[in-house]
Formats: sequence, structure tokens, C-alpha cells
Amino acid sequence: MAHHEILKLLNEDLKNERMHLQFYLYHSSAVIGLHAAEYREFLTDAAKGEMEHVQQFQDRIWGLGGEPTLESNAFPTFAYAKHILAHAHKIEQLVVANYTDRIAQVQACGEPESSYLAIFYEDQLQDSYEDAERMRRILAGVR
Repeated sequence: MAHHEILKLLNEDLKNERMHLQFYLYHSSAVIGLHAAEYREFLTDAAKGEMEHVQQFQDRIWGLGGEPTLESNAFPTFAYAKHILAHAHKIEQLVVANYTDRIAQVQACGEPESSYLAIFYEDQLQDSYEDAERMRRILAGVR
């Protein structure tokens, strides 16, 4: 895998991270129901975490001599916490699978920065895995 291909993959992942940020931020205001205030706080905190991920991806891209995309992937909208959390769980699980693949891809590329990028993706993988697990546990109690 060439250097420009690594930058392309990082930008694809950045588009997903931007989508996650927008998803959580949007739904922090859109959520309705008995416990909407608590979900608002939870989703706002999730958005803050995703903002850090966006910044980390941008930093990696700039550091590798690329330019971060301003694009974001689209997301569906919901009103009820159960649907919001179910979709949040789904997108976090997709990220876990994606970053597992990315680790293998960057390790196999043979570029000088591949070891560093593998560690970067491992950190991202851990955050997303923990987020997915948190969503699953919360969902277990949501009716």
C-alpha cells in the first residue's frame, strides 16, 4: 500500500468520524421521552469524544503530508432513545470491524509510519469497542 493510499483510507475514516460527531450532536437535541435530559447529556458527551477522534484523524493526515477532507457520511435520524442507541451501537460495531481491518492493512503496507499508524488505530479501536459495549449495556435496559 502506497503513502497516498494510506492518506485515502485515513480520509475515509475521517468522514465516518465526522458522521459520528454529527450523529451524536444532532440526536442530543432530537431525543424525546421520559429520560430525554439524561440521554441528551450522554449523547453530548459522546459527541465530545467523537470531536476528539475527528481532530486526531485530522492531525494524522496533516502529519503525513495530506489534507483532511471536509466531507462527512450521511446518517439516519431518530427521536426515541432506543432507536438512537441501537443505531449508535451499530455504527460503533462497524468501526470496530473497520479498524481491525485497518490495523492489518497498515501493518502490511511497509511504509515507515506503519507501526505508528497501527498503534493509532489500536487506540481508536479500543475507544470504539468500549463505546459499542456501553451502548449495548444501556440498550439492554431501554424499553
